Amino acid sequence: MYQHILVPLDGSDNSKQALAEAIALAKTFGSSVTLLTVINEGSFYITAGNVPYNYSDELKRRAEEIEAEGKRVAEAAGINVNTVVLKGIPKNIIATFSDDADIDLIVIGKSGADALDRLLIGSTTAYVVRNAKVRVLVVNEDEHK
Repeated sequence: MYQHILVPLDGSDNSKQALAEAIALAKTFGSSVTLLTVINEGSFYITAGNVPYNYSDELKRRAEEIEAEGKRVAEAAGINVNTVVLKGIPKNIIATFSDDADIDLIVIGKSGADALDRLLIGSTTAYVVRNAKVRVLVVNEDEHK
């Protein structure tokens, strides 16, 4: 039913729970999984006094750590997994990634690491649900931890 599952990861507990759900589905359907982390282009520069600091290298390093951790978890479960790190606006990239990647299902956490953006511009998850051309499974945060 689902041959290729996309899991957006941002390092939040909720995205890790989405990965766990995707792993369970992949085991059931024999699916491959692609992990996607998006470096938010709007977060590249901060100012320290009057000297701008390019934060993009740190964001890239963090994205690669998130992907590596997710890959370890999926491979330990015996899942065929690929990782992708892209730059851009996360909600746009996630919603359109499946257009050219032969994705059958997006498994995404209900809320992620960027609560400030969610308050200011709306939920990434809600945007993906409204705009993705494939099915989207939204995983709620586990309240019983």
